[in-house]
Amino acid sequence: MSLKEIFNEIPTIETKRIILRKIQDQDAMALYKYYNNENVYKYLDWNGPKSIEDALRIIKIWNRGFEEGLIIRLAIAEKTTNQIIGTIFLCNFEGKRAEVGYELSEDYWNKGIMSEALKEVLNLGFNQLGLTRIQAFTCQENIPSRNLLKKFHFREEGYLRQYECHTVSGICKDMYIYALLKEDFIY
Repeated sequence: MSLKEIFNEIPTIETKRIILRKIQDQDAMALYKYYNNENVYKYLDWNGPKSIEDALRIIKIWNRGFEEGLIIRLAIAEKTTNQIIGTIFLCNFEGKRAEVGYELSEDYWNKGIMSEALKEVLNLGFNQLGLTRIQAFTCQENIPSRNLLKKFHFREEGYLRQYECHTVSGICKDMYIYALLKEDFIY
């Protein structure tokens, strides 16, 4: 079943402190700012948008990816201001499996924001999209991400040597693969 068969549009999900919603053109400035923090992009496979115009182009690509059934990428926005502070996504749909990924502005680290977002996206994946497995890849040195996945009962399934090469630096990083099965998800 495709994303478009389940959702006519990118869903909006509200939690206690955040709104998960469609990424919009007016998010370009905030996206550009937080992505261009080395502490944010050092664990990713790219350095983020190079300009506001580049951020607008990337937003269009991400939203088109939903239309094409390839990805559902949600803005993580502060509930009080509706300002984007990160994104979270499901992609690489294969049968009843998908991959989750995320990033968050450094200003919001260690506040439980990503836990709120991940809980809702896992619920969406398992209970609305009918997935049976959600997996995640994380750099060996990204301890906070690895701890977040373990908090949600993801199991470490493997260590992948020089698995992901950063598109800008050319450095190939060792990665871990984690997976969570629907039967182990607690909402």
